[in-house]
Amino acid sequence: MVQSNTPAADEAVARACDQALANLANAENYEALEFSLDVLLTVGFRRSREVVSATDAFLRTVETRALVHSDEIGELAEELSRYRSAYRLMSKGLDVLNTLRYLETPAVVDGLLWASTHQEESVRKAATSHLSGLARYNISVYFGDGTPTGRRGVGATPQLQVIGTLEQMGNDELKAQLRGVLTLVEGLLSTSMESARWSSSAVTISQAITPADEGVAAVRKRCIDFVKRLYGLSESKSQKLSVIRALNAAARGDARGEVDKDFAAMTSANCQEVLAFFAGIAEQEEDLQVVQKIEHNSYWIHYHSASEDVRAAALKVKAVVDAKPEYAIYRTLVGFEGVFGDWSTSKRDESFALGSQESRLKEARILAKEIVADGFDVWRRRILRFAQTESNDLATFPVFYEFLAEVARSHPGFALDLLAKDSEQLLKFLIPILRGVWESENRDELLPVVRQWVQQTRPDETSYLYASAKVFLSTKHVDIDLLEQVLDKAVELRDSFVMRQVASVAIARSADDEARGELKAIFLRALSHLTDFGDANWVREIWFRTEAKEMVAKLSPDEQRAVLKNLRFLPQIDYEAEDVLAVIAEREPGDVVDFLCERLYGSKDEAAIIAKREVSEYEELPFQLHTLNEPLSAEPDLVVHKVLERYRKDSSLFVFRGAKLLQIIFPEFPEAFRNVLVRLIREGGDAELEFVASTLRAYDGETFIQPVAKELVKRIAPGGDIANEVEIALQSTGVVSGEYGMAEAYERKRLEALDWLYDPDGRVRAFAAKYIADLESMRDGERARADESIAIRKFEYGEE
Repeated sequence: MVQSNTPAADEAVARACDQALANLANAENYEALEFSLDVLLTVGFRRSREVVSATDAFLRTVETRALVHSDEIGELAEELSRYRSAYRLMSKGLDVLNTLRYLETPAVVDGLLWASTHQEESVRKAATSHLSGLARYNISVYFGDGTPTGRRGVGATPQLQVIGTLEQMGNDELKAQLRGVLTLVEGLLSTSMESARWSSSAVTISQAITPADEGVAAVRKRCIDFVKRLYGLSESKSQKLSVIRALNAAARGDARGEVDKDFAAMTSANCQEVLAFFAGIAEQEEDLQVVQKIEHNSYWIHYHSASEDVRAAALKVKAVVDAKPEYAIYRTLVGFEGVFGDWSTSKRDESFALGSQESRLKEARILAKEIVADGFDVWRRRILRFAQTESNDLATFPVFYEFLAEVARSHPGFALDLLAKDSEQLLKFLIPILRGVWESENRDELLPVVRQWVQQTRPDETSYLYASAKVFLSTKHVDIDLLEQVLDKAVELRDSFVMRQVASVAIARSADDEARGELKAIFLRALSHLTDFGDANWVREIWFRTEAKEMVAKLSPDEQRAVLKNLRFLPQIDYEAEDVLAVIAEREPGDVVDFLCERLYGSKDEAAIIAKREVSEYEELPFQLHTLNEPLSAEPDLVVHKVLERYRKDSSLFVFRGAKLLQIIFPEFPEAFRNVLVRLIREGGDAELEFVASTLRAYDGETFIQPVAKELVKRIAPGGDIANEVEIALQSTGVVSGEYGMAEAYERKRLEALDWLYDPDGRVRAFAAKYIADLESMRDGERARADESIAIRKFEYGEE
């Protein structure tokens, strides 16, 4: 109907559209609003301007409405409201805007940019994704569908409209929506284009290089000028770095296939303009991290370009950067993206070894010893300046860390002065300075400083407390008294993060024979407090150390149970926790099985609290085990009977709880495990038979369960509930693929069961006859369903 232009179709579409628009304006019923957005996704192109305007207004107001849900949902309304929320509707509203992006481009850009700054992450992500798609070139949109009677392409018209919209925005708007604006710019500057074509049986993805025609060249030139404007508006370092990254997109070529001369000329001109701008920034910019980014980008433009003009322009940037002596020191100490060596030679040239971490460390040690020559005041300013480098990853600073430690060792008085006067500016780098002074002859002068930090630490700033504990991971000796003071303060402030650092230090340094007992006591005390606070994340910070496994292995059974009690607060059992649990399971496998069962059968309220605190989903068991199954699978009788005890108390959802636990402990169904199950079948009653049948269902119908299934069939009455459980276990297929995947799987199951028809036991033969008949019926039904599905898809895509 939507594609029809008859008067009746026009009238029906108009009614549906009017109702949807009216609902968007003022409705509060969630289902009505969701349906209205679905309608507009289908018919919105018939009245695109009106639909975009109404949808944009809806996006900006829906959060203020008191949404209600249909009475059909009943008691689930409150729970479902967490998912069927205003944000879910906003994401669908953004989909509506996206479908109309080529019809009402300026208005859609405005709406998506607004949403890209929204406080809700799901809304921001949806808007950013649509902005990227809107800006990028699409082969089908650019050229059309290539058929004589089909749709004609529009070339670079959408991209020209996007850059035109951006150019008209005010400076305040651009600064407020900078992230979304840069997403658009990077899409506009992309040198690749793609499209997808669907058929009834496949999707074909096509890729091509963006053509260097007049429209594309104009878009790129205007984008470069626009990004220069954005750089002038940038107020912070992070904004400047983001703008430079976007501008660098204009200097990227495309190495796929043969590049024509027009494309090469266009990208060469763009590169030269970008590099000239980089040179100008590098000459004036005082922030050394920005200079580093410019050097990094310019080098790679030089490296990848075949144009001599581009390479010459890149070398001009290098000359400007090399003329900054302060940057040369920064590049050695902090230059995680710095470029060392001769740009004109191969990257494999020996000169590039100058940039290796080992070489930089040697140079850093020399600089540390020559501080006196330049003067402490000069180096104070320099260190504070370098410490302002922005990075969320401290692995950015390995050389700077070692440099500061060397400075503190060589000039402890200077280091103590830094700690006294500039510690707030050096919060990220307190540890190497503390370590250096601690290993110097001025340790006694450092202790009062650190103790004062510990005493004066406030709940809103615990960086000093953290550093005071963490420093002992790398010192030659541990001050037990100071570590205990840090722990006491952390407990007083209820700071579990610092408690975890204390626990980590106690474990990491536990190889020290002299302090082993005291460190163990500190670990157990920290562990007890962490358990009180419901925090088990210490295991993620220390699992990789051999000392962790060694300490846990030497704990008494009661102490190991204290570890298990704490690990109950993990939202997921990942490989880090597994390594620790496997150590305990070597000595006390029963305790570990109880621990796993408690996660499965424990309080769901407690699980919800853990998940909420960790901002993640609570997962009782992992999909599979990597190391823990080895010690547990060595005790099949103990494990099975532990799980059977739980089953007798609560058999609900056993397939997804206890049976799943057995499956991940015994994934390959070993003979010892099979023998335990067979013994239960032969010696047990109905509860044991039901237990085994439910356990088999967890194995997705693997052939290795058939001997146990046959033993079950010999003991059960035909046609009963347990027989149905066995049939379901044998029929399970796991993952299948292809249109006839299920039909083929059922046929394989039928062939596997044929020899059961000749078993000496009458119950097995009777079961097999019914089971095979059911499989044949399901196989034929699946084939018919697949044939029908294929026919419908071919009809929908206009194929014969």
